[in-house]
Amino acid sequence: MKLIKKLATLFVLVIVLFSCNNNAVEPEPNYEPGRRDYTWTADTIKAYYIYFNSIWGKTANDVWAVSSVGSVFENIYRYDGTKWYRETRTPIGNTASLWGTDNNLWICCQDGRIWNYKNDLFSSSTQFKYEDKEILFFSLAGKSEHEIYAVGGKKILNNRDGLIYKYNGVNWQFDKVMKNRGNITKIRYSYRNNTYYFLSDLDNATTTDTIRLTEYNGINIKMIFEEALTGENSCTMNDVDGLLYVTIGRKIYRYVNDKFNDFLEINLPNFGGQIWGRTKNDFFIRMQDGLLHYNGTDLQYILKFHKNTTFGTSALVLEKDIFLHAFNNKTGYNIIYHGKLK
Repeated sequence: MKLIKKLATLFVLVIVLFSCNNNAVEPEPNYEPGRRDYTWTADTIKAYYIYFNSIWGKTANDVWAVSSVGSVFENIYRYDGTKWYRETRTPIGNTASLWGTDNNLWICCQDGRIWNYKNDLFSSSTQFKYEDKEILFFSLAGKSEHEIYAVGGKKILNNRDGLIYKYNGVNWQFDKVMKNRGNITKIRYSYRNNTYYFLSDLDNATTTDTIRLTEYNGINIKMIFEEALTGENSCTMNDVDGLLYVTIGRKIYRYVNDKFNDFLEINLPNFGGQIWGRTKNDFFIRMQDGLLHYNGTDLQYILKFHKNTTFGTSALVLEKDIFLHAFNNKTGYNIIYHGKLK
Protein backbone atom coordinates (compact mmCIF):
# COMPACT_ATOMS: atom_id res chain seq x y z
CA MET A 1 0.00 0.00 0.00
CA LYS A 2 2.83 2.40 0.89
CA LEU A 3 4.51 1.60 -2.41
CA ILE A 4 1.33 2.45 -4.31
CA LYS A 5 1.05 5.78 -2.46
CA LYS A 6 4.67 6.63 -3.24
CA LEU A 7 4.19 5.79 -6.91
CA ALA A 8 1.03 7.90 -7.04
CA THR A 9 2.85 10.83 -5.42
CA LEU A 10 5.73 10.48 -7.89
CA PHE A 11 3.29 10.41 -10.80
CA VAL A 12 1.60 13.61 -9.62
CA LEU A 13 4.98 15.30 -9.14
CA VAL A 14 6.03 14.44 -12.70
CA ILE A 15 2.75 15.83 -14.08
CA VAL A 16 3.22 19.05 -12.10
CA LEU A 17 6.80 19.48 -13.28
CA PHE A 18 5.85 19.05 -16.91
CA SER A 19 2.83 21.31 -16.64
CA CYS A 20 4.97 24.10 -15.14
CA ASN A 21 6.76 24.49 -18.45
CA ASN A 22 4.63 23.40 -21.38
CA ASN A 23 7.01 25.22 -23.75
CA ALA A 24 9.94 22.95 -22.94
CA VAL A 25 11.92 21.86 -25.99
CA GLU A 26 14.10 18.85 -26.64
CA PRO A 27 17.89 19.24 -26.39
CA GLU A 28 19.56 20.14 -29.70
CA PRO A 29 22.00 17.80 -31.45
CA ASN A 30 25.67 18.60 -31.87
CA TYR A 31 25.56 20.60 -35.08
CA GLU A 32 28.50 20.75 -37.46
CA PRO A 33 29.96 24.22 -38.16
CA GLY A 34 28.20 25.90 -41.06
CA ARG A 35 30.10 26.10 -44.33
CA ARG A 36 31.30 29.39 -45.84
CA ASP A 37 32.27 28.40 -49.38
CA TYR A 38 29.56 30.32 -51.23
CA THR A 39 29.61 31.61 -54.77
CA TRP A 40 27.63 34.84 -55.17
CA THR A 41 25.69 36.38 -58.02
CA ALA A 42 23.79 39.68 -58.02
CA ASP A 43 20.61 40.45 -59.95
CA THR A 44 19.65 44.10 -60.36
CA ILE A 45 15.92 44.82 -60.49
CA LYS A 46 15.45 48.12 -62.27
CA ALA A 47 12.41 49.41 -60.42
CA TYR A 48 12.93 52.65 -58.54
CA TYR A 49 12.67 52.64 -54.75
CA ILE A 50 10.24 49.76 -54.33
CA TYR A 51 12.30 48.14 -51.55
CA PHE A 52 11.54 44.46 -50.93
CA ASN A 53 10.36 43.81 -47.38
CA SER A 54 9.78 40.05 -47.60
CA ILE A 55 11.37 37.13 -49.49
CA TRP A 56 10.06 33.57 -49.42
CA GLY A 57 10.53 30.29 -51.26
CA LYS A 58 10.67 26.53 -50.74
CA THR A 59 13.34 25.90 -53.37
CA ALA A 60 16.03 27.95 -55.06
CA ASN A 61 14.14 27.63 -58.36
CA ASP A 62 10.97 29.34 -57.14
CA VAL A 63 11.50 32.40 -54.93
CA TRP A 64 9.14 35.34 -54.37
CA ALA A 65 9.79 38.90 -53.16
CA VAL A 66 7.27 41.63 -52.36
CA SER A 67 7.33 45.35 -51.68
CA SER A 68 4.74 47.47 -49.89
CA VAL A 69 5.38 50.43 -52.22
CA GLY A 70 5.22 50.78 -55.97
CA SER A 71 2.41 50.18 -58.44
CA VAL A 72 0.17 47.11 -58.29
CA PHE A 73 2.10 45.65 -61.23
CA GLU A 74 5.63 46.09 -59.90
CA ASN A 75 5.62 45.11 -56.23
CA ILE A 76 5.69 41.31 -56.68
CA TYR A 77 8.72 39.64 -58.27
CA ARG A 78 9.49 35.99 -58.85
CA TYR A 79 12.69 34.02 -59.50
CA ASP A 80 12.51 30.90 -61.67
CA GLY A 81 16.03 29.63 -61.06
CA THR A 82 17.48 31.73 -63.88
CA LYS A 83 16.07 35.25 -63.71
CA TRP A 84 13.80 37.58 -61.72
CA TYR A 85 10.65 38.88 -63.37
CA ARG A 86 7.58 40.87 -62.39
CA GLU A 87 4.42 38.93 -61.52
CA THR A 88 1.82 40.94 -63.46
CA ARG A 89 -1.13 38.58 -63.94
CA THR A 90 -3.14 40.05 -61.07
CA PRO A 91 -2.87 43.62 -59.69
CA ILE A 92 -2.14 43.33 -55.98
CA GLY A 93 -1.32 46.44 -53.98
CA ASN A 94 0.26 47.20 -50.60
CA THR A 95 1.92 43.77 -50.32
CA ALA A 96 3.57 43.32 -46.91
CA SER A 97 4.66 39.73 -46.29
CA LEU A 98 4.85 36.22 -47.77
CA TRP A 99 4.50 32.72 -46.37
CA GLY A 100 3.83 29.41 -48.03
CA THR A 101 3.92 25.63 -48.20
CA ASP A 102 4.80 23.20 -50.98
CA ASN A 103 1.58 23.88 -52.87
CA ASN A 104 0.35 27.27 -51.65
CA LEU A 105 1.53 30.84 -51.21
CA TRP A 106 -0.16 33.55 -49.13
CA ILE A 107 0.46 37.28 -49.34
CA CYS A 108 -0.89 39.65 -46.71
CA CYS A 109 -1.42 43.30 -47.61
CA GLN A 110 -1.72 46.64 -45.91
CA ASP A 111 -5.18 47.14 -47.36
CA GLY A 112 -6.73 44.41 -45.21
CA ARG A 113 -6.63 41.67 -47.84
CA ILE A 114 -4.89 38.29 -47.90
CA TRP A 115 -4.14 36.71 -51.26
CA ASN A 116 -3.62 33.02 -52.03
CA TYR A 117 -1.62 31.69 -54.99
CA LYS A 118 -2.41 28.09 -55.91
CA ASN A 119 -2.51 26.13 -59.16
CA ASP A 120 -1.12 29.14 -61.02
CA LEU A 121 -4.02 31.38 -59.92
CA PHE A 122 -4.44 34.23 -57.41
CA SER A 123 -7.53 34.58 -55.22
CA SER A 124 -8.27 37.13 -52.52
CA SER A 125 -9.97 37.18 -49.14
CA THR A 126 -12.52 39.85 -48.36
CA GLN A 127 -11.15 43.23 -47.30
CA PHE A 128 -11.21 42.82 -43.53
CA LYS A 129 -12.25 45.54 -41.12
CA TYR A 130 -12.28 45.66 -37.34
CA GLU A 131 -14.77 47.85 -35.47
CA ASP A 132 -15.54 49.45 -38.86
CA LYS A 133 -11.90 50.50 -39.21
CA GLU A 134 -9.61 49.50 -42.05
CA ILE A 135 -6.87 46.99 -41.22
CA LEU A 136 -3.15 46.91 -41.96
CA PHE A 137 -1.68 43.41 -42.21
CA PHE A 138 2.10 43.33 -41.68
CA SER A 139 3.16 39.68 -41.37
CA LEU A 140 1.96 36.09 -41.57
CA ALA A 141 3.24 32.62 -40.69
CA GLY A 142 1.88 29.17 -40.01
CA LYS A 143 2.51 25.50 -39.31
CA SER A 144 0.59 24.00 -42.24
CA GLU A 145 -1.94 24.74 -44.97
CA HIS A 146 -4.63 24.35 -42.32
CA GLU A 147 -3.26 26.76 -39.71
CA ILE A 148 -1.90 30.17 -40.63
CA TYR A 149 -2.00 33.47 -38.75
CA ALA A 150 -1.87 36.99 -40.15
CA VAL A 151 -1.21 39.95 -37.85
CA GLY A 152 -1.44 43.73 -37.93
CA GLY A 153 -3.58 46.51 -36.52
CA LYS A 154 -6.22 49.11 -37.24
CA LYS A 155 -5.39 51.72 -39.88
CA ILE A 156 -5.70 54.70 -37.55
CA LEU A 157 -3.25 57.15 -36.02
CA ASN A 158 -1.64 55.89 -32.79
CA ASN A 159 -3.35 52.50 -33.03
CA ARG A 160 -3.20 50.68 -29.69
CA ASP A 161 -4.67 47.27 -30.50
CA GLY A 162 -2.92 44.37 -32.23
CA LEU A 163 -5.10 42.16 -34.43
CA ILE A 164 -4.76 38.44 -35.13
CA TYR A 165 -6.57 36.60 -37.95
CA LYS A 166 -6.50 32.86 -38.53
CA TYR A 167 -6.83 30.61 -41.56
CA ASN A 168 -8.34 27.20 -40.74
CA GLY A 169 -7.78 25.52 -44.09
CA VAL A 170 -11.02 26.88 -45.55
CA ASN A 171 -11.27 30.60 -44.81
CA TRP A 172 -9.78 33.48 -42.86
CA GLN A 173 -11.50 34.63 -39.67
CA PHE A 174 -10.87 37.10 -36.88
CA ASP A 175 -9.11 35.33 -33.99
CA LYS A 176 -8.07 37.74 -31.23
CA VAL A 177 -7.36 41.34 -30.37
CA MET A 178 -4.38 42.24 -28.19
CA LYS A 179 -5.56 45.35 -26.37
CA ASN A 180 -3.04 48.13 -25.78
CA ARG A 181 -0.20 46.21 -27.45
CA GLY A 182 0.07 48.32 -30.59
CA ASN A 183 0.47 47.09 -34.16
CA ILE A 184 1.75 43.53 -34.45
CA THR A 185 4.51 43.92 -37.03
CA LYS A 186 5.96 40.42 -37.19
CA ILE A 187 4.96 36.83 -36.44
CA ARG A 188 7.16 33.75 -36.23
CA TYR A 189 6.35 30.10 -35.49
CA SER A 190 8.39 27.67 -33.38
CA TYR A 191 7.73 24.06 -34.34
CA ARG A 192 9.72 22.85 -31.34
CA ASN A 193 7.09 24.00 -28.87
CA ASN A 194 4.17 24.65 -31.24
CA THR A 195 4.06 28.32 -30.29
CA TYR A 196 3.71 31.59 -32.22
CA TYR A 197 5.63 34.76 -31.33
CA PHE A 198 4.55 38.33 -32.05
CA LEU A 199 6.63 41.50 -32.19
CA SER A 200 4.57 44.64 -31.45
CA ASP A 201 5.22 48.35 -31.52
CA LEU A 202 3.01 50.62 -29.42
CA ASP A 203 3.13 54.29 -30.38
CA ASN A 204 2.47 56.22 -27.19
CA ALA A 205 2.14 59.49 -29.12
CA THR A 206 3.51 61.77 -26.42
CA THR A 207 6.06 59.39 -24.90
CA THR A 208 8.63 56.86 -26.06
CA ASP A 209 7.37 53.97 -28.20
CA THR A 210 7.26 50.55 -26.57
CA ILE A 211 8.37 47.25 -28.09
CA ARG A 212 6.77 44.00 -26.93
CA LEU A 213 7.34 40.31 -27.54
CA THR A 214 4.38 38.02 -26.97
CA GLU A 215 3.90 34.27 -27.24
CA TYR A 216 0.66 32.60 -28.29
CA ASN A 217 -0.19 28.88 -28.22
CA GLY A 218 -3.53 29.32 -29.97
CA ILE A 219 -5.37 29.78 -26.69
CA ASN A 220 -3.38 31.89 -24.26
CA ILE A 221 -1.36 35.05 -24.90
CA LYS A 222 1.62 35.86 -22.67
CA MET A 223 3.97 38.82 -22.83
CA ILE A 224 7.61 37.76 -22.54
CA PHE A 225 9.41 41.07 -23.11
CA GLU A 226 8.54 44.75 -22.90
CA GLU A 227 10.78 47.81 -23.03
CA ALA A 228 10.77 51.44 -24.14
CA LEU A 229 12.15 51.74 -27.67
CA THR A 230 15.37 53.72 -28.11
CA GLY A 231 18.15 53.82 -30.64
CA GLU A 232 20.17 51.51 -28.42
CA ASN A 233 17.69 48.69 -27.96
CA SER A 234 15.83 48.21 -31.23
CA CYS A 235 14.37 44.71 -31.34
CA THR A 236 13.97 42.12 -34.09
CA MET A 237 13.27 38.39 -34.05
CA ASN A 238 13.38 35.30 -36.24
CA ASP A 239 12.97 31.54 -35.99
CA VAL A 240 16.08 29.42 -36.51
CA ASP A 241 15.82 25.64 -36.43
CA GLY A 242 12.51 25.90 -34.62
CA LEU A 243 13.73 28.23 -31.86
CA LEU A 244 13.12 31.94 -31.38
CA TYR A 245 16.16 34.21 -31.68
CA VAL A 246 15.82 37.83 -30.61
CA THR A 247 18.12 40.82 -31.04
CA ILE A 248 17.86 43.59 -28.48
CA GLY A 249 20.35 46.32 -29.19
CA ARG A 250 23.62 44.60 -30.04
CA LYS A 251 22.85 41.37 -28.19
CA ILE A 252 21.32 38.24 -29.69
CA TYR A 253 19.36 35.91 -27.42
CA ARG A 254 17.90 32.43 -27.79
CA TYR A 255 14.51 32.02 -26.17
CA VAL A 256 14.50 28.46 -24.80
CA ASN A 257 12.28 26.96 -22.10
CA ASP A 258 10.77 30.35 -21.23
CA LYS A 259 14.15 32.03 -20.78
CA PHE A 260 16.24 34.48 -22.81
CA ASN A 261 19.71 32.96 -23.03
CA ASP A 262 22.76 34.91 -24.22
CA PHE A 263 23.91 33.81 -27.66
CA LEU A 264 26.06 36.51 -29.28
CA GLU A 265 26.99 40.14 -28.83
CA ILE A 266 27.92 42.04 -32.01
CA ASN A 267 30.28 44.92 -31.29
CA LEU A 268 31.45 45.34 -34.87
CA PRO A 269 30.51 48.56 -36.68
CA ASN A 270 27.62 48.46 -39.14
CA PHE A 271 25.58 45.90 -37.19
CA GLY A 272 22.16 45.77 -38.85
CA GLY A 273 20.06 43.83 -36.34
CA GLN A 274 18.32 41.20 -38.49
CA ILE A 275 19.22 37.52 -38.10
CA TRP A 276 18.61 34.29 -40.03
CA GLY A 277 20.01 30.80 -39.87
CA ARG A 278 19.84 27.07 -40.31
CA THR A 279 21.20 26.14 -36.87
CA LYS A 280 23.02 27.84 -34.01
CA ASN A 281 26.29 26.91 -35.77
CA ASP A 282 25.17 28.11 -39.19
CA PHE A 283 23.92 31.57 -38.38
CA PHE A 284 23.70 34.75 -40.49
CA ILE A 285 23.73 38.35 -39.28
CA ARG A 286 22.75 41.43 -41.24
CA MET A 287 25.44 44.07 -41.44
CA GLN A 288 24.80 47.31 -43.28
CA ASP A 289 27.74 46.55 -45.56
CA GLY A 290 27.32 42.81 -46.02
CA LEU A 291 26.50 39.45 -44.48
CA LEU A 292 28.24 38.10 -41.38
CA HIS A 293 28.37 34.38 -40.56
CA TYR A 294 28.73 32.58 -37.23
CA ASN A 295 29.81 28.91 -37.36
CA GLY A 296 29.62 28.19 -33.64
CA THR A 297 33.17 29.43 -33.05
CA ASP A 298 33.88 32.71 -34.79
CA LEU A 299 32.38 35.48 -36.90
CA GLN A 300 33.37 36.16 -40.50
CA TYR A 301 32.02 38.19 -43.41
CA ILE A 302 30.93 35.90 -46.24
CA LEU A 303 29.73 38.78 -48.42
CA LYS A 304 30.87 42.40 -48.60
CA PHE A 305 28.91 44.94 -50.60
CA HIS A 306 30.29 47.39 -53.12
CA LYS A 307 30.20 51.11 -52.52
CA ASN A 308 26.73 52.74 -52.48
CA THR A 309 25.07 49.41 -51.62
CA THR A 310 23.13 48.90 -48.39
CA PHE A 311 21.56 45.74 -46.98
CA GLY A 312 17.78 45.73 -46.97
CA THR A 313 15.85 44.00 -44.19
CA SER A 314 14.89 40.69 -45.80
CA ALA A 315 16.62 37.45 -46.67
CA LEU A 316 15.81 33.80 -47.32
CA VAL A 317 18.00 30.93 -46.13
CA LEU A 318 17.47 27.54 -47.80
CA GLU A 319 19.40 24.29 -47.42
CA LYS A 320 22.20 25.27 -49.81
CA ASP A 321 21.18 28.75 -50.97
CA ILE A 322 20.80 32.26 -49.58
CA PHE A 323 18.85 35.11 -51.14
CA LEU A 324 19.15 38.58 -49.68
CA HIS A 325 17.90 42.01 -50.61
CA ALA A 326 20.16 45.04 -50.96
CA PHE A 327 19.64 48.54 -52.26
CA ASN A 328 21.77 50.69 -54.54
CA ASN A 329 21.62 54.15 -52.98
CA LYS A 330 22.98 55.78 -56.11
CA THR A 331 20.64 54.33 -58.76
CA GLY A 332 17.61 53.60 -56.55
CA TYR A 333 17.53 50.02 -57.87
CA ASN A 334 17.04 46.85 -55.85
CA ILE A 335 19.63 44.08 -55.85
CA ILE A 336 19.03 40.42 -54.98
CA TYR A 337 22.23 38.60 -54.00
CA HIS A 338 22.15 34.82 -54.42
CA GLY A 339 24.71 32.71 -52.56
CA LYS A 340 25.16 29.03 -53.43
CA LEU A 341 27.28 26.53 -51.55
CA LYS A 342 29.96 25.08 -53.78
